[in-house]
Amino acid sequence: MAKKLNEERSRALNFQVEESYKKARTNLVYSLIKKGCKKILFTSPLKGEGKTTTTVNVSKALAQQVNTKVVIVDCDLRRPSVHTHFDATPKLGLAHFLNNECSVEDIITHTNLDNLDIISFGVIPPNPSELLSSTGMSELIAELEEMYDYIIFDTPPVNVVVDVLPIAKLADGVVLVITHNKSTTTEFNKAVSVLKRNESKILGVIVNKASSVDTSKGSYYKGY
Repeated sequence: MAKKLNEERSRALNFQVEESYKKARTNLVYSLIKKGCKKILFTSPLKGEGKTTTTVNVSKALAQQVNTKVVIVDCDLRRPSVHTHFDATPKLGLAHFLNNECSVEDIITHTNLDNLDIISFGVIPPNPSELLSSTGMSELIAELEEMYDYIIFDTPPVNVVVDVLPIAKLADGVVLVITHNKSTTTEFNKAVSVLKRNESKILGVIVNKASSVDTSKGSYYKGY
């Protein structure tokens, strides 16, 4: 009886989480009213905020829309992890392209989900900031804009390294991911301040792991 009850609770929570990602998707879609490809950057104040998991799941929700092609670009060239969320073993990735070692087509990995591709990190370079701010990054984005409806950038924590800022300038908007009962007001305000000084458009905030707040009202993710 207890096992059955736990299974029912697990299914209910999974459904609630899935619906929350869909709500985040809807808010993103209506926050970026523009023609052509939409470029969205995900970051967090500090590491361990659940940023990549949130990035991947919102991207999956976007790709579930009819005729919507999505690509996730792993721009965390220090602690990459996008590839671990998929049954994919990419050999070439972003760092290879930015070092002029291959073409865009070479670094695109198709996932087992329709309309969702990823570009992994490739290798961990000694100069991630320089690579991400190079003209090669702008050229990559320009090519991807011709191929996808959404380009999703998974980036390092904005309060930890400056790698985020050059990509944020190229993106249409930024989503901050913070963790309930972990993220501090000081770190959150610092992240917002850094992004505003960079003239980045902050689309909203996703509060991660907030189920203890009010799961009965569907607020597992909230903030937009």
